Amino acid sequence: MPLISIIIPVYKVEAYLHKCVNSVLDQDFKDIEVLLVDDGSPDNCPAICDEFAKKDARVKVVHKKNGGLSDARNEGIKSATGEYLMFLDSDDYWDGKDCLFNLIQSMKVSNADIILYGAKDVFVESNTVRVARGNYDIATIRKGKDAAIQSLFATHHFPGSAWILTIKRCLVLEHELFFVTGIKAEDIDWLIHSFSKAASFDAVNDAFYMYIKNRPGAITTTADSKSAVDILFSVSKWRPELEKDLSVTNTYLLSYLAYQYITAYIIYASVPTNEKRILHAELKKNSGILKYAQGKKTVLSRTVIELFGIEFGAKIFRTAHFALNKWPSLKKIV
Repeated sequence: MPLISIIIPVYKVEAYLHKCVNSVLDQDFKDIEVLLVDDGSPDNCPAICDEFAKKDARVKVVHKKNGGLSDARNEGIKSATGEYLMFLDSDDYWDGKDCLFNLIQSMKVSNADIILYGAKDVFVESNTVRVARGNYDIATIRKGKDAAIQSLFATHHFPGSAWILTIKRCLVLEHELFFVTGIKAEDIDWLIHSFSKAASFDAVNDAFYMYIKNRPGAITTTADSKSAVDILFSVSKWRPELEKDLSVTNTYLLSYLAYQYITAYIIYASVPTNEKRILHAELKKNSGILKYAQGKKTVLSRTVIELFGIEFGAKIFRTAHFALNKWPSLKKIV
């Protein structure tokens, strides 16, 4: 059984796939398996996947009908045999050949359910790179679940994507931590589910994950009404569950949902009029989550909504935040 299974969903990325997969296979640590999940890609990706499998026995290929990112990740989870799981988007890549060294040391020492690592944003248009994650308060994260969650929120390091961490496969299978299919913003639901079930956490500050931003033709470059509705799906699903026990961890996860609610609220301001009715109803129905808002920006957002209402408040809020460039990119919510 390999120590780590790396799950890579593949769809219409033939220009990026070689770099992505080679960045994993070239690692100094060899006790891995790479699961290439061909999600019914209509280009040359299926053949490229098969070629990798012919050359390297560590590569397994799953060919399936197109079902979206969540479905592809789920197929990877079901096919994986490693002790830990990692996710890698097929247009991204890892930087360097020793990416797994400190991660493996953490696995051996802390045996944590979830281990976070760092990432860099790669801006295609300007050809620049910026460290986005990789300054964790590791000592505090190792103290226990509540301390870890509190630290991640205090330092603005709570993850926004599944690919920023490794997780024990036994935990995933025991609690059926699969991705909800058919929705955008699938990582929100999965992260809340995973963090609510995990008992121990650790982190390394190696920023080896290279996250390609604003790639032309990427399906994750736009936010629309479905993105917002699906964010609110997670709010509606998890709020009653987390409110059953207002522990330190659950209170912070509720504040995370409040933050995501604000993201949906921002999207609402820019969607076409004919798409606003359903979204308006969902925003109104889930507005109670705002009582858990923490942090200056999120609390300010709640105040704007309470004072001006959904329609007018959204216009004010979106204009102000984007003008000041103070709200994060919406890329990875879809």
